[in-house]
Order: sequence, then structure tokens, then C-alpha cells
Amino acid sequence: MKIIKKITVILLLITIVSTLLPLTAGATTRTVAWGAANSVGNGVRIRSGPGLSNDILAQASRGDIIVILERTNDDWFRVNYKGTVGFVNTPLLERPRTVADFTASGSIAGSRVNLRELPDIDSSVLGIYTQGTVMNVVGLNNGWYKVRHDNLVGYIRSDNMDLIAPTPATPTESAGTGTSTAAASTRVTPTQPAPNPDVELGQQIVDYALSLVGSKYVYGGASPAGFDCSGFTSYVFKQFDIRLTRHSAGQYRDNGVHIEKSELSPGDLVFTSSNGRTVTHVGIYIGDNKIVHASSPRVGVVISSLSSGNYTRTFFGAKRIV
Repeated sequence: MKIIKKITVILLLITIVSTLLPLTAGATTRTVAWGAANSVGNGVRIRSGPGLSNDILAQASRGDIIVILERTNDDWFRVNYKGTVGFVNTPLLERPRTVADFTASGSIAGSRVNLRELPDIDSSVLGIYTQGTVMNVVGLNNGWYKVRHDNLVGYIRSDNMDLIAPTPATPTESAGTGTSTAAASTRVTPTQPAPNPDVELGQQIVDYALSLVGSKYVYGGASPAGFDCSGFTSYVFKQFDIRLTRHSAGQYRDNGVHIEKSELSPGDLVFTSSNGRTVTHVGIYIGDNKIVHASSPRVGVVISSLSSGNYTRTFFGAKRIV
């Protein structure tokens, strides 16, 4: 009798463990998408891991919808951007929300997945689809992708579908896109640089900032007619559709992520202090241990070395914006 009880207990434990294992494994590999957000500017980087040293997998354009798979922590989100799964620094995403409309392609990830009438597990089933079926995704609603397929509009829970790279455009569509791009290029003015996918966004920002060297210094100025230090950085980044807090202390507090001086790369913001306690000045790092900045009424916008003058003594910190 005791032997039978022991066997029964063992079989029960095996059943429980075998039931839990697939659930645990599934939880670590597939999650319900949290929501979506917009890219704050051109060249927002999707990285291979949650850190600035990780590889860049793709770059999003201003306003592009990026699906947030997981809010990893306060600094990084795990995302899917047009089929590329990676990580984005949270300050580079605006308007995070759980309901959003957008256009994408999706592929069924389960063996038999229900298309439901509403974003609810108890809603009516409109159809059942097998793994690999590709559908048009038109939005996200609280963890459910809204899709159009087989003349139906319904919802598939996001952990049962992967967003994939969009289907290449047909020659006719490509021609139309090309025409549109050309038209847009003709509208670009010197104060609105055209995005260049062949050049890192940070370097594009530096190149534009350097074109303003020689401009006057004006207290409270934020235009080529005259800049103060934070007016200069705000103006330069604004040309790339990236909004910074207006004052240097606010830019240090609110924008980008903190980096070490040894990690500086072109396009980063460098902050200094005249009193050793608070931020009083800001410039844009251009490489080779130099910054471009609106220095003073005497010299205006100039290039300075961080290895000379007051910068070695008053370096306060650095922020990465892009």
C-alpha cells in the first residue's frame, strides 16, 4: 500500500513538472507586446542589446512606429522595428502607448492560431491559421495585433505573431517612392539637413554644427542670428527633429543617457561647470577630444579642445542623445 502511494505521488509530481516546463519555456521566449511608440528623430538606433556599446541593427526615421515588446527597464525597451528585434534607449521614443495604428507585416508563430473578432480571448473566432501565414497588420490594441486577411479584419494576440520585414515594393511603387523622395529633397533648405543613411546620425549632427562656426554669441539666442550655448545645441538638434530642453542644466537633467568622458563619440553633448557644483555650459562633441559650442560674446561659435583651458578642470558630464 505504501509503495502504491509513493508511486502515485511520484507520478503526480512528474505530471505537475511536465505541465509547468512548457509554460516556463514559453514565457521566456514569447511575450505579449506592451505597446508602441514613435521615433523622436531620424537615425534612432535599434541595438542588439540594452546598452550603448551594443551593435546597431537598424535605424528608424522621425515619427516611425516602433513596437515595444517589453519595457525592459527605465532606460531600455525591447522592440520590434519592421521585423528587426532589438533594444532602444527610452528617451528616443515618444508617446509610448498601448493602442496604436500603423502598417506592418506579420507572420503567424503558432501551429493553430485564432483570429478573433475583438481583442479578447473570449471573443468570437473568425478563422484559424497555421504557422507561417503572413497577414497585414494595421495596429496594436492592448497586446493584440489588429490584422486584415482573407477579407476579414480581426485580432491576433501578439505572442502568436511575429512582425516581419515588409514585402519589397513593386517597380511601380519604387518609382513612386523615388519621385516622392526627389520632391522632398528639393524642399530641403540649409537649415533642414537631409537625412543621410550612409553617415551616422551623430556625425551628421556634427557636420551641421560645424557649418555654424563663426556665428555670433547672443544671450538667449537660438538662431543663426546669434546663439547662447544651449540655444546652439537646441537649434542644431532641432534641425534633425530632436527636441532638447532649452537650458544647459535642463539638457543635462532631461535629455539622453549619461556616458563617461572616455565613451564620447561625435554628436554627444558635453557639459561643463564654472562653479564645480552645477552645469553652466554645454557643447557638442566632434571627435579628437574637441567640442563645437557657442563660447562667449567675444568669440561666438568656435571649436575648443577639452584638453586645454578650463575644460580639463570643469568637465561636469556627458549625455548621449542619439
